[in-house]
Amino acid sequence: MLECNSIVIVPCKMDSKRLPNKNLSLIGDKTLLEHTILYAQQSKYSKHIIVSTESDDVKEICKKYNVMIHDRPKHLLGDADTVDVYVNVFKQYRFGRGITHVVGLQPDNPDRQKTLDEILEYFITKKYDDLVTVGTDGTRNGSVRVIKSEFVREDNVSRRVGTILDDCTNIHTEDDLKIATERLLND
Repeated sequence: MLECNSIVIVPCKMDSKRLPNKNLSLIGDKTLLEHTILYAQQSKYSKHIIVSTESDDVKEICKKYNVMIHDRPKHLLGDADTVDVYVNVFKQYRFGRGITHVVGLQPDNPDRQKTLDEILEYFITKKYDDLVTVGTDGTRNGSVRVIKSEFVREDNVSRRVGTILDDCTNIHTEDDLKIATERLLND
């Protein structure tokens, strides 16, 4: 097994403009957030899962799955960069040097095609500092982002960014939600 002790941070704000309450949308009997939590819980490398939110509804879901809750400050809502959320969470919880990687998982990509462990192993094998998932068109989809913890700890953006293909659905509209639902329920 590779040297990897990661924390998973799920930024789950509720102020989506295109699809209201998007992260609580259902696919089957689970919300997008729940699909993301279950995805993270399958990893043998994840030591902690933390959901960053301002929503009481999201916090109730987190309690059901026994994941940590980060009270997301107002300045990290709206169009704030998700990396700022990762830095805020990492610093608030004061994770020590034992954490090697920070994984960001967006709830609006529930039909990920690669496991988190596959992505982490690829990241480590390729010796990346930062890795983001992309769709088949090469566009970053935000599904998974892995960053060496030292860069998050120091609030320093890495210079060596890699990508990995994960052709999941990036949900922004009802049509996107239908596509992801079909993919998840028909597999």
